[in-house]
Amino acid sequence: MRSRFLGFCLAFLSLFFLQACSEKSEDTKSILYENTTHHFTLQLPKSWEGKYEVTETENQIIFSSKANQPGGILCEVRVWSQEEWKQDGEELTTVIHLEKIGETDDKVYSFSTPTDVQWILGDAEKEREYQAMFAEVPGIKASFQIKE
Repeated sequence: MRSRFLGFCLAFLSLFFLQACSEKSEDTKSILYENTTHHFTLQLPKSWEGKYEVTETENQIIFSSKANQPGGILCEVRVWSQEEWKQDGEELTTVIHLEKIGETDDKVYSFSTPTDVQWILGDAEKEREYQAMFAEVPGIKASFQIKE
């Protein structure tokens, strides 16, 4: 009888612990950004929800702070042909905040951040929001994955 009670208590505690862990992971989940044109993904911080916008062109994907428009650029992924990268990209890595983050047989993926102020000057609240978002950019860069 006693071992049955202990078994019940352990099962209950296990369920309680699993529930608590799953609730915590829901709060820390990130936002998946998937680019089906260029076959890559990024994990954006959950704290960015509703605060960012994405602008996609043929070979650039720009993430910006909504509150700091115009401007507000936080980071950019650019997709280069191998030839373009050898001609221009490699040299740009020595001049601006540009880094190669991935490569396939025919493409090079780069990640860059702005070289100038991107928040609205004179608005401390918007500057704080931008700076908080920008502080999370290295984690976004680290989450880059090519999807075959």
